Order: sequence, then C-alpha cells, then structure tokens
Amino acid sequence: MNKRKKEAANMFFSAFLVVAYVVCCYFILQLSSTITNQTLYSGVTIALVFFFGLLLFYATRVGEGKQVIRFSPSVLILIDLPAIYAISAFFAIGLPLHTEIVDNSIILYLAAVALGYGIPYTFTSGFEMVAAEDVFYPEHFEDKDKDEK
Repeated sequence: MNKRKKEAANMFFSAFLVVAYVVCCYFILQLSSTITNQTLYSGVTIALVFFFGLLLFYATRVGEGKQVIRFSPSVLILIDLPAIYAISAFFAIGLPLHTEIVDNSIILYLAAVALGYGIPYTFTSGFEMVAAEDVFYPEHFEDKDKDEK
C-alpha cells in the first residue's frame, strides 16, 4: 500500500471513528437521561464529552513518524486551565460564571471537549516525520541548522 492510500485510509477511519462515537454517545446519553440525580447525570455527560475530546486528539494525530513528547505551557494556560475552571464553575455554586454556565450547557460541553483534547496535547504533539539520520546522528541535524544560518 503506497503512502497516499495509507494516509487516505487513516483519514477515513479517523472520520468514521468520530462519527461512530457521536452516534454511540447519543444513545448512551439517552440511556443515562433516566438518572434522577442531576449531578451524576452531568458527570456522566462530562465524561462522555471529555472522551470525545480524547478521540478528536487521536483522530487528528495519527500518522507515521516519530512521536514527539514535549510539555507546552501555552496549551496548559490557554486550553486546559480555562476548561478546568468552566467545569469547576458548573459544579461550584460560589464561583463566578456559575449561573451562566448552568443556564447554557453548551459551554460545559465545549469545555469538556477542550479539556479532553488539551490534556494530551499539553504533553505530546503527535507524530512528526524525522529523517533516519537525524535520529541516529543528531549532530548531523545540528550541523544543518548551522549551515542554514
């Protein structure tokens, strides 16, 4: 299988995975709507939508190459912390914006998706293509950088 067909297959299965998850999530949320405790129902909903964010991360980060592990403070500050605050403000009555988030649940769902996507993205950036000589001879890679300057 050539590289172009393999990439097309990866994209198709990633899209299918996301669509299948949305359909399954709909049915699970319909079943969980029988939960009488509103806090427990909200927790189940947040967990499902959080998992959707993880699935989106996986679907957009498939590929060949070297897995790049890194810590990104900008993603932590711009995505993770606001999402954690929005979810916390939904449950904590005394926090600012509590009533706005309770009245508009889409904010809660977006925060859960952002948190599900943001947590793995804080620590890894997915796959990047790296030449074999850059892996085995890192000084060769540094020499190319000096030549470009």
